[in-house]
Amino acid sequence: MKHLPNLKQLSSTDLQLILELATAVKTSPADYHQALHRQSMAMLFQKTSTRTRVSFEVAMTELGGHAIYIDWLSSNFMLSGIEHEIQYLSRNVQVIMARLMHNSDLEKVIGASQVPVINGCCDRFHPCQALTDILTVAEHFEGPLADAKLTYLGVQNNVSNSLVLICHALGISLTLATPVLANNGENMDSDVQKIITDSATIIHSTDPQAAVQGADFVYTDTWVDMEYFNNPDYADQNATTLKKMQPYQLNGDLLRGIDCKIMHDMPIHDGFEISAEMVSDPRSIIYQQAENRLHAQKGLLLWLLGH
Repeated sequence: MKHLPNLKQLSSTDLQLILELATAVKTSPADYHQALHRQSMAMLFQKTSTRTRVSFEVAMTELGGHAIYIDWLSSNFMLSGIEHEIQYLSRNVQVIMARLMHNSDLEKVIGASQVPVINGCCDRFHPCQALTDILTVAEHFEGPLADAKLTYLGVQNNVSNSLVLICHALGISLTLATPVLANNGENMDSDVQKIITDSATIIHSTDPQAAVQGADFVYTDTWVDMEYFNNPDYADQNATTLKKMQPYQLNGDLLRGIDCKIMHDMPIHDGFEISAEMVSDPRSIIYQQAENRLHAQKGLLLWLLGH
């Protein structure tokens, strides 16, 4: 039984097959409209979402299956051990997608489940987003995928960790332009850090101006976790983070004269990690990237469930 806790266990062949399935179902959706007929997916949300819920629910519907939304806060996951609820849940569905606050909870879900589990996002990894990102890069790059040059600006987090894993596996050049990361025990992953240190295709820089030179794609993500962005308890911490991160903002000055595509995994915080003008800039493919969540989820579900 296959799970998707992150992208570490996937070979380059696995990744290419998922991306090929995503492309095929995007090109000819009618050919797959009964591929998951009478199959159900439980979608467990401890962490908020727009794109993850919509893309997975629509994906299951358009593949002939059914998706069940479960809100952590209004279910018995609030009252009982994760293992007990997952033991029950996994006896009713063919796959579970879990979007959780902590990777440790995801490990409990996988340990108890009798069906494949997809990590829909946790504090350490976001594998579904990385698959979407590379599907988008492949669509907007003329030439072999391995020749694409991707620059990520911002904070090292679950999104950048997953980008490192997929770019390393597929031989794509990735420059991480981020401040030096303190080991806070939440986003840090030792395997990812080893790749950043050792890989010939992954580079770390603290200089955003240098990092965007020659990039085919420039990508950013929120600087503050969505759960804490509007939380008054984190106001001082957020203010410190925002001040520190200003040199890494995607704006007209940074990208002036750079022939690149602009990417952001959303939700967008105008005026923070990206200026409003860059979201609507002709180079932006942000909404095409967001749309590809649907197609990447379909490819992943087809691969995971043996189609």
